[in-house]
Amino acid sequence: MLNKKELRKEILKLRDGISEETKKIYDNQIFEKFITHKKFKECKNIFIFVSYKSEVDTHKIIKYCFDNNKKVFIPKVKNANGDMGAFKINSFSQLQIGYKGILECDDTAEEIDKNDIELVVMPGAVFDLNGGRIGYGGGFYDKFLNDLSDNKFKIALAYDFQILNKIPNEVHDVKPNVILTDKRILKIV
Repeated sequence: MLNKKELRKEILKLRDGISEETKKIYDNQIFEKFITHKKFKECKNIFIFVSYKSEVDTHKIIKYCFDNNKKVFIPKVKNANGDMGAFKINSFSQLQIGYKGILECDDTAEEIDKNDIELVVMPGAVFDLNGGRIGYGGGFYDKFLNDLSDNKFKIALAYDFQILNKIPNEVHDVKPNVILTDKRILKIV
């Protein structure tokens, strides 16, 4: 079995290689699964990553949240120790290029108490059928999510080819409750 770094590199190469047309189709299939998911419908306070490069598109989901009176909280790296906060945004105009070129909120966004989060939408490079997740190597999400109470529902978004049977896991890795892909909804026990 490849190690985490090798798996991440291999799957991200595949993800970066999908055509724009195929990506749009996959993104729309994931969007539909997400907005019709029971947990999303029930929640008002959504913590969601702002998609970057070849990640599953979350811009459409964020816009949908704005249009449907849901509060949108996005991550922002606060320091070199890997501390990440949740910041409330009301529009895309509050976004600017931040850490590693990823869109983050500007100084007008207010940091919120992470306990106000009802639903977490997680990114990832590679997942497995048991909810194992390989992120991008910074450990930001694992650190952030380990500080959240266990009852916060977590949905990961990924393209189906990002799901493998089994990947290496570590104790601190936080698993999603559900993984939504273009082809299926994986419920993690």
